[in-house]
Amino acid sequence: MEGPYRDLGSGFARLTGVEGARRGPSPITHVEDALVELLRNARDAGAARVFVASTLTGRRFRTLTVIDDGTGIPDAYAPLIFEPGVTTRHLAPVPDPAARTGSHHGAGLALYHLKRAATAAEVLSPSRPTALRATFDTRTLPERTLQSASRTSRTNLLAIAESFARESANATIYYDSPASILAALLKNHIIHTEESVGRLRDRASGIGLDLSSRTVQRVLRGEVRPASELTVDEPGIRPKETRRGRGTGSGGAVLPFGEKEKAEIAAILGRAARAGYVEVDDLRVVSRPGEILLKARVYEPEEEYE
Repeated sequence: MEGPYRDLGSGFARLTGVEGARRGPSPITHVEDALVELLRNARDAGAARVFVASTLTGRRFRTLTVIDDGTGIPDAYAPLIFEPGVTTRHLAPVPDPAARTGSHHGAGLALYHLKRAATAAEVLSPSRPTALRATFDTRTLPERTLQSASRTSRTNLLAIAESFARESANATIYYDSPASILAALLKNHIIHTEESVGRLRDRASGIGLDLSSRTVQRVLRGEVRPASELTVDEPGIRPKETRRGRGTGSGGAVLPFGEKEKAEIAAILGRAARAGYVEVDDLRVVSRPGEILLKARVYEPEEEYE
């Protein structure tokens, strides 16, 4: 192979010397930077659908699992994509970065730096689908902002995924919790329903979706909402259904709420949550003219999602 490349076989090469330094990636200083590189990796491999599962453990460790239907990685070469200077992209620039290139994963040069910034980074499934997972200690690699599904942000992980979706017309992006991502994978026939809960749980675990048997059962029963294709109308907030009618908005009566009423509502929500094997806390009740807003954190006890 000519120039600064050293041929590694199967379309992989190592870019060394001055050219390797010149084409080095931008530094990864935040978790959001790492998400961009993982999304680029999937896009460069020709993925039409990219699924991102995000979890936060112990209010500290952010795990991003990216699953896609791209070209994949030859089994023997899976560890190479995290090595310095390894690429599958030719030295000539790609004229349309949004186009499906059909090259293997690892076209860019940033995955090595991503692994160095992570506490762990690995290829869980090389193909059909391809799954990469990286975990970051947010005390050493911080997030730019709090990750909230209900607060608008232009810099959180969801907003970054939406921005990437706008720039990559040929790739559909999904971003949600592991359970919702599993439901979306089944809905989109990326993986198929197995004969038993245990087999599906093992299949999900093999692509980085570590779920309890109880959660997998809920997915199969249709009790978990599948992740939706990201909309890009409003950055950094998941779309919600709204209904308009008489008595909503600025007009209408105001219903007062005291601590007693709030406790009764919390008890009702708690019973409903336990029936669905989840938990509810941090209930907030806001009474406005013509409407009442209830907001609470809903989570699965054995899995902390955000």
